[in-house]
Amino acid sequence: MTSSHLIVSYVFLILNCFTQSFAETSEILNDNPEWKLALKKIEELQKTVKIQNDRIAMLEMQSRESSNLALTDLQNTIKHQSDQITKLEARIQDFETILTTEENGPIKNIDPEPMSESNKINFSAKPKLVRKGRLLLQPTTIPVESVAFYAYFSTNIPASSAYHILAFDKVITNVGNAYHPHSGTFIAPRSGLYVFTWTIRLWGQRYHITEILVNNIVVNSIYLNPENNMDGGVTGTVVVHVNQGDDVLVRTGITSVGDIISDTWGRSSFAGWLLM
Repeated sequence: MTSSHLIVSYVFLILNCFTQSFAETSEILNDNPEWKLALKKIEELQKTVKIQNDRIAMLEMQSRESSNLALTDLQNTIKHQSDQITKLEARIQDFETILTTEENGPIKNIDPEPMSESNKINFSAKPKLVRKGRLLLQPTTIPVESVAFYAYFSTNIPASSAYHILAFDKVITNVGNAYHPHSGTFIAPRSGLYVFTWTIRLWGQRYHITEILVNNIVVNSIYLNPENNMDGGVTGTVVVHVNQGDDVLVRTGITSVGDIISDTWGRSSFAGWLLM
């Protein structure tokens, strides 16, 4: 029995010494500035990692949504073009039917109607010939469908990063369904000469270079710095040949600071149309 008490006493003594030693060590570490700095950096790194993980998840979600919407727009464009092709083919078929009927039509002899004695005049009646021949049609020019779009920012947007594509989200006009607001990209439905124009509004300490690209080639750029003493806008325009399937977009340039302004006092916008 005495032996058991001794063992318990020894164990208690050891635990007491360990606890006291651990408390002293913790107190020393808490008073150590380097230890405190290390703990603070660890906490900051943990926060940074969490923010980055949240941002990656958000970007992945936006990318999926943008891809789905762009695919839907493309499918609608293809359907519209297929309908137009079907209508043109039907029109050509009608013309071919008319021409075939006219080419195969017979020559008919129409005898003169008998005249009464009182209505006879002194001339020799000749049979009338009515020839049904080929109708010469003027060449039919297939009209070029109109292509035009106009969109603007529905609100101010942050644009402090370089080479950021500007997706003008509020679409007013989109004849031909070639402008895709979710990606900010115009995809040419046919080759031709196009006009594009864009306007950027700024005020205060915001300043931006913006540029327009055709198939990743910069064809024009504009710059505005209000220098904290005005509210203004700047507009760029290009007339450029674009091939079918080429994409046209507006993005920020190498220098871009602050929001782009768009409200009821003035809109930042992007527009374009097929010239010829």
